[in-house]
Amino acid sequence: MLKKFLLATVIITLALTTVVAKGSSEQAAFPTKKVTIIMPWGLGGGPDTIARKVASYGEKYLGVPVIVENKIGGAGTIAMDALLQAKDDGYTMVVSNGPLFSLTPEFIDVNYTIADITPLIGMRVVEFVILSNPKFSKIHTLEELIALGKGGKNIKYATTGGPGNDSYTMISVLFKKLGISAQAVPYEGGQDAINALLGGHVDIAIGSPPVYREYVKSGEFACLGTFIPEGITVEGIGRIPSFKEQGIAAEFVGMDYFAVKSSVDAEKKAILTKYIQDVYADPTFIEYMASLGMEAWPATEVEILNEITLQTTAMEEYIDLLK
Repeated sequence: MLKKFLLATVIITLALTTVVAKGSSEQAAFPTKKVTIIMPWGLGGGPDTIARKVASYGEKYLGVPVIVENKIGGAGTIAMDALLQAKDDGYTMVVSNGPLFSLTPEFIDVNYTIADITPLIGMRVVEFVILSNPKFSKIHTLEELIALGKGGKNIKYATTGGPGNDSYTMISVLFKKLGISAQAVPYEGGQDAINALLGGHVDIAIGSPPVYREYVKSGEFACLGTFIPEGITVEGIGRIPSFKEQGIAAEFVGMDYFAVKSSVDAEKKAILTKYIQDVYADPTFIEYMASLGMEAWPATEVEILNEITLQTTAMEEYIDLLK
C-alpha cells in the first residue's frame, strides 16, 4: 500500500509540474497570434500610411501578423475607448497623439487619462502644412489668401474631425489669427480632405508630407506655410516657411506614437517596442519613409510624455481662441 501511495504521489506531482511548466511556457511565449493596431483616423492619412507599413513587417520581426483597424470618430476618442475595452494581454496597440490628452478633453467628455496608456515609441513628428489648389482658388501664397479673404471671398477649408482634433484646431486657429471669416468643411480623414482640395471643393486644406507631397511636386498644390516654428524642408519640394516667419503667431509641433494600455505586462511592452525599433532600423523601411519625405521618430516613453506636457501648456491660448 505504501508503494502504491508513493507511486501515486509521484505521478500527481509530475502531472502538476507539467501543467505549471506548460502554463509558464505559454505565458512566456508572446506573441502567439495576430496583433492589432487601432488607428483613430481614416485610411490614407499620414499615421495610417505609416502604421500599415510598420504592420507589414509583423511576421518578419514579431513572428505573427500585425493588422491595422481604423476606428474613426470623436476626434480619436472612439479609438481610445476601443483600446480601454481590449484585454491587457499585449495584443492591442493604438496610434495616439498629443492632442488626445492636451486638447480633446477641453472640447469632448472623455473617459480616459494619460495614466491609462503607456507610450511605447514615437512614430513621427507631425509637420502640418496649409495647402491651396491654385487651379481653382487662384491662391498661390499666404498673402493672396489674406487678400481674397479680406476682399469678401467665401473661403472654404477642409478639416478632419472637429474641435478636439489637432488639424481642425490649427487650421481654424490660423484663420482666427488672420482675421478672416472662413467656412470649415469636415471630412473623415486626411486623404479625404486632400481629395476635396484636389477636386476644387474647398479652397484650403491642411496636411502632412505623406498625403500632399506628390501633389506639390507635380505643381497641383501650393504650400502656404507650416506651423513648425523654424519651417521645414521636404525632400522633392524644398523649404516651406513657417507662419511665425511670415508674422503669424500660430505654432504647433505635433507627434504620433504607438501605445498600449498601461496595465500590459512590462515584458510584453518591451517586445512590442523592440519590434517597432527593428522596423525603424530596416533599410527598406527607412527608404520608404524617405519616399514620403519623412523620418521615423523613435522617441521614448519619457520623451513622449514630456512633449505632451509641453503641448498642453501651448494649447491653452488656442483653446481660448476657439471656445
